[in-house]
Amino acid sequence: MAWMTRAHGGHSAVVPPELEPASEGFVMFTLATLFFTLGCFVTWMVLIWRRSVNPPPHVRLIMEVQEEARREEHQPAAEDAPPRPWEKNADWWRKPGDGGAA
Repeated sequence: MAWMTRAHGGHSAVVPPELEPASEGFVMFTLATLFFTLGCFVTWMVLIWRRSVNPPPHVRLIMEVQEEARREEHQPAAEDAPPRPWEKNADWWRKPGDGGAA
């Protein structure tokens, strides 16, 4: 960028000739810092995206357990639901006159 100041045939009107190397160094350092910072942000974004798409196994297990808990909240309780025709009563093995005492 600093070479543009020399486009008019020699010294620039803004930067004294003895400070041109320092001003060029400052511009290059500033650009390097900018690109390094942008590279860091891009790297962090890629890492966050990869972790959200493919989480570690222990995080995946926690997510599955939470999903099962959410599904169970929305399903009616088994006691409230009417029995299905193919299901037997829980006490099917007891005799009708048996009070359950062994």
